[in-house]
Amino acid sequence: MLGVKYDDEGRDGLVTIKDIAKAAGVTYVTVSRALNDEPGVGEKTRQKIKELAEEMNYIPSLAAKKLVQRQPDTVGLIWPRIKGMFFFDLSFELQEEAARRGLNVILSMAKPEEALRTFNQYFVDYVIFWRPGWSPTLEFLQEKERFRGEMLLLGGWRTDKAHSITIDRVGAFRDAVRHLAGLGHNKIALVGLPDLDKHNGYMQGMLELKLDYCPDYVVTIDDPAYKQKMHDMMNGDNRPTAIIVDCHGTLHQVSGELRKLNIRIPNDLSMVVYDDTQLQFFDIPLTTVGPSIAELATRSFEILTGAGAGEGDGPRWVEEEIKSKLTPRSSTIPYKGL
Repeated sequence: MLGVKYDDEGRDGLVTIKDIAKAAGVTYVTVSRALNDEPGVGEKTRQKIKELAEEMNYIPSLAAKKLVQRQPDTVGLIWPRIKGMFFFDLSFELQEEAARRGLNVILSMAKPEEALRTFNQYFVDYVIFWRPGWSPTLEFLQEKERFRGEMLLLGGWRTDKAHSITIDRVGAFRDAVRHLAGLGHNKIALVGLPDLDKHNGYMQGMLELKLDYCPDYVVTIDDPAYKQKMHDMMNGDNRPTAIIVDCHGTLHQVSGELRKLNIRIPNDLSMVVYDDTQLQFFDIPLTTVGPSIAELATRSFEILTGAGAGEGDGPRWVEEEIKSKLTPRSSTIPYKGL
């Protein structure tokens, strides 16, 4: 077993700093300082000690105790450095679900390879990783090879030897268009960051229902001319009567521009927002579409602790897609004409 040696009587004996000190020909105090990056140790000696520790599979005391106990009790969240209520709500729900199962949570917003390195050092049992569209680095893949627990990828990417839950974003935006069209809206705009799935869902809905499509109805907020395009779109003769906003982060910007234009939601413009979470700063309840946060959290732990553990006759690695749910609220109303 990794990090364990056996004495003549066959009992487990963990590598200690005294073992490393003996191999390096230094005191165990020097080893402790070197491994904890404390001053008082020459750089060559520090490097030699760290190399020996890795070669001897040294495990820090807390992780060593945990390894001997063999009791899964910790989940690590590798979380994106993105501001937004969805990520706050989801991380909160994951921690609540973990607590219900007697698990502790460590959340890291460090680079994925750094986060996983830390989790490996402390023998975290489960890892939940949200980073859609991310390309794994060599360092991350190396750390992943060392990981001995169950890993679940959330949001939209896959890799070998890991479970995954993806989200049907195409269906979400198609449903948003259908909802607005069902209220009589024929001119529907899409505002947000470039995202192929979300754009495809919007276009599928527009084409399916034969709605009035205009290229000016699609506005990306990373466009330097974004504000001007928003103003031109809303002041034009062919202005939309409804809008789909791609996330709550975008909503902050869009709502500011709409206030400048004296456009009221929903009286002047119906609005659907992606991500099923409510924002207190908005003065009316928003119609939302997106995956259920509670379902994402519950299913994540079901996979990690049950279905993903090789039980039954199913595949070893679970791959699922969560469907989105549209929740009508006060921000969308029937079209009354201009």
